[in-house]
Amino acid sequence: MDSRNLARQLPNLGSLGVFALLLLPTSLHLCQGSAASFSCQRADDSGHRTAGCPVRIGSHQSVNGRCVTVAVRIKDEDLSQAPTIEITSVRKEIVRPVIKYKTTKNKWHANKNRGEIRVWCHESARLRHPRGSDASASWELTCDCVAAEVRLPVTVSYSAASLRCSVTYDVPDPVPKFSWTVNLPSKSVAVTLESENKVNARWCYRQSAHYCVQESPHSNVTTIDPAQSRSARLSIPYLLPCVCVQVYYTHTDTLRKTVCPFQDVPLQDPGDVWLSSEVTLYESSLAWSSECPVRGLPIFASLCWRDRGHVCTPLPNSTLEAHEEGATLIYNTSAVDKHPQMCVKFSLQGSHNISCPFQADMSSWDAYLESAPHVLLVYLNSSVPATFSAQLCVPTDGECASRGPVRSVTAEAASASKISVPLDSITEKPCVQVWQSHPALNGRRILCPRYARNRWRLQAVAALVLLTMFAFLAIFLHSLTKNAAADWLYIRKPVLLVCSSDQPSHISATCALASLLRGELRATVHVALCAPSSQKQAGVGTGVAHLGPLPWLYGQWEAVRKARGKVLIVWSPDANRTYGKWRRRTRGGKDEPEDDSKRDAGCWGKLKKDVARTYEDNNPVMHNKSSAVIEPVFVAALACLEGALLEDKGGGVAFVYFQGLGHSRDIPKALRDVPRYCVPQDFGGLIQELGGLRRTKKTFWCHCWPRLVSKGVSMWLGRQLAQRLQALLPPVRRKKARR
Repeated sequence: MDSRNLARQLPNLGSLGVFALLLLPTSLHLCQGSAASFSCQRADDSGHRTAGCPVRIGSHQSVNGRCVTVAVRIKDEDLSQAPTIEITSVRKEIVRPVIKYKTTKNKWHANKNRGEIRVWCHESARLRHPRGSDASASWELTCDCVAAEVRLPVTVSYSAASLRCSVTYDVPDPVPKFSWTVNLPSKSVAVTLESENKVNARWCYRQSAHYCVQESPHSNVTTIDPAQSRSARLSIPYLLPCVCVQVYYTHTDTLRKTVCPFQDVPLQDPGDVWLSSEVTLYESSLAWSSECPVRGLPIFASLCWRDRGHVCTPLPNSTLEAHEEGATLIYNTSAVDKHPQMCVKFSLQGSHNISCPFQADMSSWDAYLESAPHVLLVYLNSSVPATFSAQLCVPTDGECASRGPVRSVTAEAASASKISVPLDSITEKPCVQVWQSHPALNGRRILCPRYARNRWRLQAVAALVLLTMFAFLAIFLHSLTKNAAADWLYIRKPVLLVCSSDQPSHISATCALASLLRGELRATVHVALCAPSSQKQAGVGTGVAHLGPLPWLYGQWEAVRKARGKVLIVWSPDANRTYGKWRRRTRGGKDEPEDDSKRDAGCWGKLKKDVARTYEDNNPVMHNKSSAVIEPVFVAALACLEGALLEDKGGGVAFVYFQGLGHSRDIPKALRDVPRYCVPQDFGGLIQELGGLRRTKKTFWCHCWPRLVSKGVSMWLGRQLAQRLQALLPPVRRKKARR
C-alpha cells in the first residue's frame, strides 16, 4: 500500500488500526522485508523430539550474504507465559510471541511495543487443542531474513519458563562455484562459471597461505558475465608451481575462492623458472629471487669458468651455500673470486641457467699464460699479498680434470710473480687452473695456451692459396667470356634466319640475333632484312633487292640445306595469322596433280603454286620496304617447310620466338613437332642446335680436362651470351615468360 492509498484509508480505520499501521514500517527493521517475514504457527510435532536449545539459524539464499533465517520452536505451556527471544546481529532486538484466540485470522502478525517486537500466534477455536490432549504440542516462530553482516556472528537467546539457552552463528562469505581446465601448450587456464551472478577471475602467484600476488593488479582481472558467456581463458606467462586462480563476486569486500592447479603437479618447464627469476649482486652476497616460495624449488648453485667460446666449465668444490628468505635465496659470495669470467650456474631438474654478475674492477689479482718448451708459465699481478697455486688440467667432457702436482707462489702487494708448471708427464694438450689459495677464495681460473695458433696459420695460408686460385679462375673466365667465339664457341654451318612480322620490335630483335650470331659466334647468317651486310660478303647482285623475295628464299634454302645448316623461322603472333590465311588459301583452291617433273623441282615447284599469288600482289617498286619482303619470304619458307615435312626432311628447321614478343602457343598444332626455342631464355639450347659447342685446335689444354668440365664451361658461356643478347633486344613490357 503506497502513501496515497494509505491517506485515503485513514478516515475509515479505527484509532488502534492507524496506530498499528504507523508503527509497522519502523518496527520491523530487524527482518528485511515486509511484515510477512515474521510468522508464528502450530508446528508439526510428528516424529520431532525436542533436544537441546530449540533455536535454529541457517543461511539465506543471498549472493551478498546479508541476512540469515531464524526459527524457534516454543512449547505450548511456555507460549502462554510470554517467553522472550533476543536476536543480536547488526543490532539487538527482543521478540515476544503472544497467543491470541480469535475466530478469524488477524490482519497483522507483528507490531512493536515498548522496544520489543510482539508476534501474535493466532489459533482459531476449531484448531484449539482439546482438554486432555498432548501437552507437548508446540509452536514455531520464524523470521525469513534477519539482517546480518559477513563474518559477523548472529546470536539468538531464548528465555522461557522451562528453558534458557542461546545459539551463535557465523555468517559465511558466499563464494562462486566454478570449474577449470589447464592447457599446457598455450599456458592458459579456462574458468567455467556455474552460478548466475557476475564474477571476477584472475591468476596470481601464491607466496603464502594468505598472500597471492600478481604482476599487474588491474589488467590481470577478467570479468565473467553469465548473460554473455560462462567461460573465460586466463593466459599465464610462466607456469610455476605457485600459480593460482582466484574467482570472486564483483561486489566490494567479498571472499575469493582460490585454486592452485599446479601445486601438486611436477614442474612442467624449468625454463619458466629461469625466465621469471632475477639475480641481484650485493657487496658480499648474491640474491636469487623468484615469484614462488623457494622451498618448493630445489635450486642448486655452483661456480663455473666461462671461456671466450661461451662454454662454462664446472669447477670442483665450488657449491655455494644459501639460506631462504621467503621467495629469495641468499648466497654468500664474500669468499668468491670475483672475476668477470667467474659465473654462477643455477641447476633445477637437469636444466641450467648461468649468470655472470661480477665486474672487472671486483678482482684484486690477474693472471695470464705463456707457452715455453716443456713448460707453461703463469704470470701473476696482485694488489694484495696472497698465495697463489697452479695445476695442470685436461679439458674432457665439459670439465677440466686435474693432472700433476700443485705449484704455489707467494706474492707481495702490488708485485708480479711467476709460476712454472712443467709438461713432462702430460701427453695431452693441457690447460692450467690458477686460484688464490691463501687467503682462500672459492673458484679457479682456467687458462689455456693458444694451441690453435699454428692451426690458424695453416688455415690462413690455405685461404690465401684458395683466394689466389679463385682470382686466376675469375680472370680466366673473364677473358674466356670476352673472347668466347674465338676461343671456345663458334658455329661452322650456315644459318638462314626468316622473319615473320613487320613490327619494328620483331625486326629489331631479329637483326640483333643475327648480329650476335655473326659477331660473337662467327656464324654465316643469311637474313633478308640484313641483306646489305650479306651483300658485301656474297657479292653484288645476290640480295633480295636484285633477285626478289621468292628466288632469294629458294636459293638460300637450297644452299643451307646442302651445307647441312639450319633454318631458323622467327615466329610471332603475326606469323600465326599469316599461316592461317595461307592454309585457307592453299586448302580452298583446286590443286593440280603433281607429276614427276614438278616433284623434282623441289622447293621451287611448291613455291610457284603456293606463293605466286602473294608475290604478284606486291608492287615490284615497293620491294625495298620490309612489308613487301617479310610476308612473301615467310610464306615461301612455310611452303618449303611443308614440303620438307612431307618428305621427312624437316630436321634442319627450328622455330625461334622472343621472350615478351611471342609465345609457344602461337605456333600451330600442325607444326608442334618442329623444335622451338625461347630467346634469350633458351639461347644455350639454340647454340647446341646450331652446333656451336665445339672445341678449337688452339685450346689444346682442354684435351686434359674432363668432358663434364668442358660442357659446364660451355653452358656458362652460353648464359653469358644470352645476357648480351638480352641487352641488344629492344625494350618490351615485362611479362612472366610462359613456355
